[in-house]
Amino acid sequence: MLLERESEIESVAACLRRARAGRGRLVVIGGPLGAGKSQLVHAVRERALGEGVTILQASCALSERDFAYGLVHQLLDSALPLALSEQRGRVFSAATEDQVRENLHELVREMSGHNPLLLLVDDAHWADAASLSWLNRLTERLSDLSVVVVITVREGDPLSGQSALRELAGGAARNLTLGPLSAGATKIAVAEAFGVPGDDSFVRSCHETSAGRPLFLMAILTDLRLLGYHPIAEHAEAVRLLLPAALRQRVLACLRSQSGPVRRFAQALAVLGEQDSRQLLGPLAGLEPADCAEAADTLVRLGLLNPVPPHRFFHHAVRDAAEQSMPADQWAVLHSRLAELLHDGGSPAEDVAAHLVHADHHPAPWTVEVLRTAARSAAARGEVGPATRYLRRALLSCPPEDAGRAALLVDLATAERRFDPLLSAQHLSEALPLFPSAIERCNAAVRIEPLPLGQHPGQALELLEGLRAELGGPGGLSGESREISLRLEARVRHARHRDPAELADAVDRLAGLGEHPPLTTVGERELVGSLLFAVTMSGTGSARVTELGERILRSEPAALEQVHSVAPLVVRSLILADALEPAATWLDLVSVGERRAGAPATRVFVTVQRALIAVRRGEPEEAAGLAGLALDLANPAFPIAAEGCTHALVLAAMGTGDAATAARLLGRCREYDTSGASWLGKLVRGGLAATAGNHPVALEYFHACGRELDAAGWRNPELVPWRSWAALLHHRLGQQAAAEELIEEEHTRAVEWGTPQGQGRALRVWGTITGGAGGIELLRRSAAVLSGSVNRLEREKTALLLRKATERPDPAVPRHRPGPDLDEQWFLPATGAAPRAATAGGELTGSERRIAELAASGLTNQLIAEEVDVTVRTVEKHLTSVYRKLGVPGRGALPAAMDQLPPSSTVD
Repeated sequence: MLLERESEIESVAACLRRARAGRGRLVVIGGPLGAGKSQLVHAVRERALGEGVTILQASCALSERDFAYGLVHQLLDSALPLALSEQRGRVFSAATEDQVRENLHELVREMSGHNPLLLLVDDAHWADAASLSWLNRLTERLSDLSVVVVITVREGDPLSGQSALRELAGGAARNLTLGPLSAGATKIAVAEAFGVPGDDSFVRSCHETSAGRPLFLMAILTDLRLLGYHPIAEHAEAVRLLLPAALRQRVLACLRSQSGPVRRFAQALAVLGEQDSRQLLGPLAGLEPADCAEAADTLVRLGLLNPVPPHRFFHHAVRDAAEQSMPADQWAVLHSRLAELLHDGGSPAEDVAAHLVHADHHPAPWTVEVLRTAARSAAARGEVGPATRYLRRALLSCPPEDAGRAALLVDLATAERRFDPLLSAQHLSEALPLFPSAIERCNAAVRIEPLPLGQHPGQALELLEGLRAELGGPGGLSGESREISLRLEARVRHARHRDPAELADAVDRLAGLGEHPPLTTVGERELVGSLLFAVTMSGTGSARVTELGERILRSEPAALEQVHSVAPLVVRSLILADALEPAATWLDLVSVGERRAGAPATRVFVTVQRALIAVRRGEPEEAAGLAGLALDLANPAFPIAAEGCTHALVLAAMGTGDAATAARLLGRCREYDTSGASWLGKLVRGGLAATAGNHPVALEYFHACGRELDAAGWRNPELVPWRSWAALLHHRLGQQAAAEELIEEEHTRAVEWGTPQGQGRALRVWGTITGGAGGIELLRRSAAVLSGSVNRLEREKTALLLRKATERPDPAVPRHRPGPDLDEQWFLPATGAAPRAATAGGELTGSERRIAELAASGLTNQLIAEEVDVTVRTVEKHLTSVYRKLGVPGRGALPAAMDQLPPSSTVD
């Protein structure tokens, strides 16, 4: 597609008309890279083909400049249909150069004797010297030949200024310089490329980005179309950001053909980026001011550089090509040199550091301090990404024996904990032995975040224990030493929270602090918070956890940095104690800071805790959505986040009451522990087996999970109510004694912990597997306990079972109909009272019975709809009516219920 070049084509056509009268002409077409010179030559050729013109065409290449008469051979090769082999042999058999040129002239005269001859030479600046010399001789004698010569020359190319080419252009009848396309032409090009007119803002973006240069415009449009963009306003910004590979390669080839000073200028400008280049370009490129000015002028004429200082590349593809033209070592050397120039000129530390991170090892004594200062500035703005890059680069310049290495590691760990607390803890552990004094080591140690320490204590625990022993217990200390001792104890205790003896000792330690332990200092709050978490895991006394946990949160500002303290342990304890409001309020305030600063690890933590709150409130769908989001956000190499996400997702899945949904959610949890070795991995596999109806296998996994939890001393049934799930499965398999033993233990532990929903759940399951009057009494006790629970779903589950068991609504339970999420058919027992054939809701209609029979046989709703020729929605409505009339909780109970029905006699 050629736009707005009609006048140039007509100019060449006019020359051809004069050539028919024996008055030949030379036309020179010039313009910068991408102006459309080659396209114009092609268009000229296409027009001449139908006018009885003989055409010879050649395209020069820089790599072929050393082949004498290479251009001439190309021209003659393009005339193969004319059978010029004999004439060619005669031409080049001459003994002297003058005779060769004279023979060529005679051949041209012979070829143009009957029809005009059109010679098209693209990129003539790359032509070999012998061919250029012949072209000069030819054009001097065009006045009596029916020949038109059209050549293209790239402005700015160093070879465009060679004397032979200047002499040739000087004799041209037409010198045509191709300008940019208009906005109107760009609009037409967009419509042609996409098949529809483009939005004005999209067209404007295309025009401004390409500056009307056909090469740039067409490369952009081609890539936009291939990438699935459309000419709409919403995609206008994509035009500016696009980096077409074909365009980059063309620019790269152009740069490689330039002189050394021009290449060095472009490469230095690429390294400078957006910085003001006026004072730095020359020293960075190693060029004198005059050489810089000449190089800039060349790049401007090539169309690669904006003409007004401070110079900027015309398009970011040019900068990319300039970067690509450098070897890796040169790239690093230029950044190192620029960092020195900026430092010597007094530039801000971050400007210098931005280049030091790309430099090779920099021995300058100021390097480390500049990088550290830059990191502090970036971290103060919440930009932890640049901060960590600067500090990691500083470590490369800091010898292992350097006294400042420990402080660098602490700074790095502080920045890293916003997105990778585990790596942060590892770097702090690496720093501790490097500090010369015990107090410095202790101050660094209390920066270790408790949460990852509890997940992977590793070497850090050994170091912390050593420091704690060196410092002594808090009882004999005061001031800063006592505060550090308390904080060290908090971390050591949490690092050992998987040890039952340590948990028991923590319970005693908290009791020893009295009814109202001091919470005035950070150290006191951290110790009590760590002890509260131990009490929570051991499952003793939710009321005390709530009282002390709320006191701690009232004293701990809900700031972003507090997420790296013991506060997250307190929040998790409050959630399991059903103190949801203070926990949710604290999380909301922290979330505000996270959104401002951008802290991925904090966002994952907040999202996981919100998912657990949704579980405790009886909102499994909300919990599943939040837990899934957290799992998406979590770094796969961030096991702390992965464990929390998986735990929340398992609880949400098991609470949905729908086997298919639960299986889908549990399937996502496989990523956490592919081997199933951990307690959580066993829990996931048990859930998957249960949803698949493989109850014996599910029980094996549930019991294995329980054994691992008990071995750790984690007795709290609210962490994972696996005994309730296992009791239902044992009951379904007819193993009543095992079921009763499990649920009795579950209830005992729930009473020890003290939350209504834990006790109410255990009583409901106990009543379910007991049946009869005893079962009804247990269900009534469950309803009474759950009346004070925050968990809506637990209340409604008990209400549903109690209604079914008592044949008439019980005045002590809610009368509203529970939602469809109460269908726990994959956990409800298969034994018990026989289902009723029909209730007060009436008998099944013929259609309902037919659909119920198909559903009982295992067909999906879609297959049933196809079988009876109705919509899926109709099937769903009929099944809802069937469940109501038969008094069954869902599809899983249909086979037994249908067996109790009398033979069908109803016809619709």
